Amino acid sequence: MFVTGKFNTDSAALDQRINSHDKFGSNDLNQWIFENLQLSNGLTVLDLGCGTGKQSIPIANAIGEKGILYSVDLSQKALDALTEKAFLNQVESRIKTLCFSHDDLGRTFEDNQFDRILSSYSLYYTSDAENVIRTIWKKLKAGGILFYCGPSSKNNLELKEFHYSILGKKEVPIVGASIFMEGVGRDKTIEVFDRVDTVTFENILRFDSAQALYTYWSSYNLYDKSIDSQFLYAAQEYFKNNNMFETVKRVIGIKALKLSI
Repeated sequence: MFVTGKFNTDSAALDQRINSHDKFGSNDLNQWIFENLQLSNGLTVLDLGCGTGKQSIPIANAIGEKGILYSVDLSQKALDALTEKAFLNQVESRIKTLCFSHDDLGRTFEDNQFDRILSSYSLYYTSDAENVIRTIWKKLKAGGILFYCGPSSKNNLELKEFHYSILGKKEVPIVGASIFMEGVGRDKTIEVFDRVDTVTFENILRFDSAQALYTYWSSYNLYDKSIDSQFLYAAQEYFKNNNMFETVKRVIGIKALKLSI
């Protein structure tokens, strides 16, 4: 089982990370996701682990008035934030929000219901990878696409090295999400689906101040309250001799095609 990080159901922290990615990043994660998801008008889509709507809102725009999107998340606060954004973007009639975990997917929805299923930084929060992937296969129509993505083992390596150096550690531990993306999740998907492709994405984040770096770190699952002041001090010391701190978001995507029922 892959344990939910302390900020993965915190909608404020999630929005802060998204804002940092948008402000300090160089590449667009959504563009990469949607190129692989292949959206079009009238599709029925499931956004599994939708958070506050980073992907749900543009998906709702892409599928048009005849399309329908089911946005699922474990956090009701995140879904409430999504509902507000949907209203502001005038796509609320296309989005249905539901609050439940990945492992409850088998008890919800009909088989062969969805044209596309997306899970961005979320699918690894399941207690049974094989079961949830087989359930997703059942929920997809023939010709349907599953696309899920998450961190590689080298994700944010520069920030992690900075963080662990404060703790006096030289090695960066590999987290469960990366193990899922590079191992069990990918392998189980290959067993179940007709065609599976692994794709990658990188986004360089360039922080221009100690405060910007601290703000990102403090909204990230790496955050450790016990070294809060030490991290800020270390960041301030770093920027005395450097104009920029770079860390790279390294993402793995799994694109799976269901050819027949």
